[in-house]
Amino acid sequence: MIDPTTPCTAVVKHQRTEPGSPGFQVRHVDSSALWSAPRITQVVEVSHARMIYLSGQTPTDAAYHVDSDDFRAQCHRVFDNIEIALAAVGATLADIVKTTTYITTLEHREALREVRMERLRHLAAPPANTALIVAGLIEPAFLVEIDVIAAVPLV
Repeated sequence: MIDPTTPCTAVVKHQRTEPGSPGFQVRHVDSSALWSAPRITQVVEVSHARMIYLSGQTPTDAAYHVDSDDFRAQCHRVFDNIEIALAAVGATLADIVKTTTYITTLEHREALREVRMERLRHLAAPPANTALIVAGLIEPAFLVEIDVIAAVPLV
């Protein structure tokens, strides 16, 4: 059993502040006592921010139509929808601090990782993420759904 009082090192992957927003800070941190991967950050700490919570984004267009049954295409549509939703409140992918990803089968895991890395490649550090394989999503045509938490400076 691991003793939680054993000291560990916090490895800061990235720290973001805004000169015009005193106190605003987002720190992406990995602990030396936890596994690490380039596609996620284990801990994201946010201070003095306006928090944004997106509903689960699905692979639909504005008419609630799914254009493709291809998993990669659905992932890209979901990320497009995330960008659209964030833009509606003045945020971008760079403001994401946490995602929860739902896929319907393990066979899509690697494709999900590849699309996520592609879409978030410009970020200084990736957001925290939880990924789940679920029996199904609300519509049978959905193969992926992602919900998002983002943080922007207080205005």
